[in-house]
Amino acid sequence: MKKLTMMAALIGLTVPGIAAAQPPQDGGRIFAMLDSNSDGKLDKAEITKMAEMRAQRQGDPSMASPEKVDAFIKHIDSNGDGAIEKSEMEAMRNARAAPPPPEDAPLDAN
Repeated sequence: MKKLTMMAALIGLTVPGIAAAQPPQDGGRIFAMLDSNSDGKLDKAEITKMAEMRAQRQGDPSMASPEKVDAFIKHIDSNGDGAIEKSEMEAMRNARAAPPPPEDAPLDAN
């Protein structure tokens, strides 16, 4: 699980790297900009394109590897349809923004 989380972070969360930086009040403009075919989802091609742009900007071509793109999609795609919907992106952003539990909090029994 840690490895998957690290891979997602390494990608800069490709699209989420951009989307996570967007303020919640942006009305989804960045998501819409990334959704080049306007179907309401970010498919593998759209995510790969953004990963390539981020990799080029950061000088690390490995960020756009097919394995990292696939791992990112798998990590964020909660309904398993192979694409990332705006609600899935928002859930990821909210999870990243949540404060860590207090050190004395009981462990989750699940």
